[in-house]
Amino acid sequence: MTHRIAVTIMCDGNRPDFVTNETTPVMAALKRAGIWFANQRGIFPSATRASSASIATGCHPLAHGLRGNSMGLPIEGGFEFHDAGKPEFFDTFRRHYGRMLARPSVSERVAGLHGAIIASNASPGAAFFHDSYSHANMYHRELCYAPGRIPTGEVMKTAAGHEGDAIATRRFIEALLEKRPSSATLWLSEPDKSMHAAPLGSDVHLEALAGADRLVGQVAEAVERLRDEGHEVLFIVGSDHGHESVTEAIPVERRLFEAGFKSSIDGPEIVVAPQGCAAFIHFGGEASTRRIEAADWLRQQSWVEEVFMGEDLAKLGQIPGDDLIAIDMAKTEGANINGVPGLSAMAVRFDEEIGEVRRDCGMHGGRGRYETNPVLMIVGVGFEAGLEVSDESSITDIAPSIIRHLGLPETDMDGKALQADLSRIQVAMAG
Repeated sequence: MTHRIAVTIMCDGNRPDFVTNETTPVMAALKRAGIWFANQRGIFPSATRASSASIATGCHPLAHGLRGNSMGLPIEGGFEFHDAGKPEFFDTFRRHYGRMLARPSVSERVAGLHGAIIASNASPGAAFFHDSYSHANMYHRELCYAPGRIPTGEVMKTAAGHEGDAIATRRFIEALLEKRPSSATLWLSEPDKSMHAAPLGSDVHLEALAGADRLVGQVAEAVERLRDEGHEVLFIVGSDHGHESVTEAIPVERRLFEAGFKSSIDGPEIVVAPQGCAAFIHFGGEASTRRIEAADWLRQQSWVEEVFMGEDLAKLGQIPGDDLIAIDMAKTEGANINGVPGLSAMAVRFDEEIGEVRRDCGMHGGRGRYETNPVLMIVGVGFEAGLEVSDESSITDIAPSIIRHLGLPETDMDGKALQADLSRIQVAMAG
């Protein structure tokens, strides 16, 4: 018996201006086959782990609860740094908050239909927070599990990069055609991995784009097979964020120590949680009364674009707190050595030397024009071929669009089903 299916592919970090007939012919063809969302926007921070949670739930961090790629969690005298991508952080988050994400994911919403599958070659945090209450069939190098987080015993021998993405794609297609789930999500590590490692526009970057494009083509063939069987498939190809090129790396926590805000460089009273081209700064212990003073000092630094506190964070869809400052790193007009536009400083905690290594390579996390503009194209019923949407859309709109396609209630989401707005927004023929 046939049913509706939503198939989603995330090509981590891809930018709209990299989708061309020359670099990504498959994605360029899909762009013409459906609707291209030219003004797609990410969340703040424009970082993968929080973005994965937002794509899964249709909500901003303020609603779902995962602040960013890294976080400071309270300890005696201040805060302790945690990397949200590490496998152990999943349980650390649960122990600290007494729950996982505060809003349901697509995999939870479709559990009463034909279920969900997720194949991910991203970090464990990005993968597991996409299904925080473990309703899906998960295929990941850290753990493969059935609904209920029951280990299947299967081992996914992958690593970030094209080879691992190819393995994940093969397993995804096998599971898609075997289970025919209501929702199926494939998360590729490329081109993001290569964009971080090499200058944007380099041969390494372009080869990674081409490889990801070929894998999208393999999934597109599987989608056509499902359609030939009579399934009504919504096919979504996108990314979680874009990229800027690094101009310099700023050791933010070291600078705060040197300015006298920390009594020792590794003390817990101030902890910086870098988000790439942005950072969260946590204040506790003896430094808790110096947050306003630190914010004023940060506004005077050439490497800071903007400082956010309190309700300004809430307006960005972020979680405010009286112990927190967020900064967006300084943006620069121009292009990198390969002529790719979009330049930003990046935040680190202590390392003074990393800037030379990362210069002209890709980074994201802040509010720059290119890092906040991910890819989105949708092919299927409700998405007329050959149209381009110029009005703003969001990664939080992906989950509502899937839920609308599957005929489920569209509740507790910040985003909107994009099918609903197509009669009201301005469209133009896609190039």
